[in-house]
Amino acid sequence: MIGRLRGTLVAQQADLVLLETGDGVGYEVRVAPRTLVDLPALGTEVTLAVHTQVREDAITLYGFLAEQDRAVFRTVQSVTGIGPKLAMAIVGTCEPEALVAAIAREDIVALCKIPGLGKKTAARICLELGDKLAKLVGGADAPAGGGVLAGAGLNKIAAVDDATEALAALGYKAREIKRALDAAAPVADDSVQSLLRRALKALSPA
Repeated sequence: MIGRLRGTLVAQQADLVLLETGDGVGYEVRVAPRTLVDLPALGTEVTLAVHTQVREDAITLYGFLAEQDRAVFRTVQSVTGIGPKLAMAIVGTCEPEALVAAIAREDIVALCKIPGLGKKTAARICLELGDKLAKLVGGADAPAGGGVLAGAGLNKIAAVDDATEALAALGYKAREIKRALDAAAPVADDSVQSLLRRALKALSPA
């Protein structure tokens, strides 16, 4: 199983990056938008903590800048009804601290702002994972990669389009995306990463 990758970031999309390692192999790695906004610039070396999912028809890699995010991704899947797609939505929507705080308050309404997460599953998370996630977040590791924003210089229209695509990939509806981007107040020199960060903050259950 692949648990860690270090290489050059050669391409990125709304929910996918291409990482080329020293042996010349390029790995496609699924990432959440919240990870995307903290990636370094293209052409820069980055290290990702990786979760490998093996199925009969595919091998999928999920990448995270922080070991903590990977731990949360793995832990939430122990709850019935949560698979990799919903787990990525959970990790990609809010910071681990905000997630733990919402669970501690048993704030079902806030948790249901995470796309794809219904009331019953949110209730199960509160019941089953409160202590586990609190311990994970309490013992958090530092991010494994850099925090330099990529994509500076994108114009406002391109940044809005890319942020819209990223939020749609997370499962947000058009109305929610519009509200979040309106709250983010795009400006002419916005990068997609800075705009996406503000939009995710507006959508966060914190």
